Amino acid sequence: EYMAARKIQTKWRSFVWRQDFVVYMAARKIQANWRAAVCRDLYLHQIAAKIIQTKWRSYAYRKEYVEYMAARKIQTKWRSFVWRQDFVVYMAARKIQANWRAAVCRDL
Repeated sequence: EYMAARKIQTKWRSFVWRQDFVVYMAARKIQANWRAAVCRDLYLHQIAAKIIQTKWRSYAYRKEYVEYMAARKIQTKWRSFVWRQDFVVYMAARKIQANWRAAVCRDL
């Protein structure tokens, strides 16, 4: 009778242990899948943030470059205008001086 009770208890403990082990393994698998899903979501958020930041930087740099090129074009036109004005004045002064010298030479 003692051996039969011992055998039954051993079988029962083994059965309970297996049930606990199955529950433990299921919980472990669920936790692993959950952690993987969370990591995947974090990774996707990081990738999305990186794409948004890249696009934003690209937009900002492009906008800055367009403004720079516009300012450069305006500066170039202004310098050209000022140079042409100075050149017209220089040519007028040169013509006046040449005519003056010609007149002075003729009077001699």
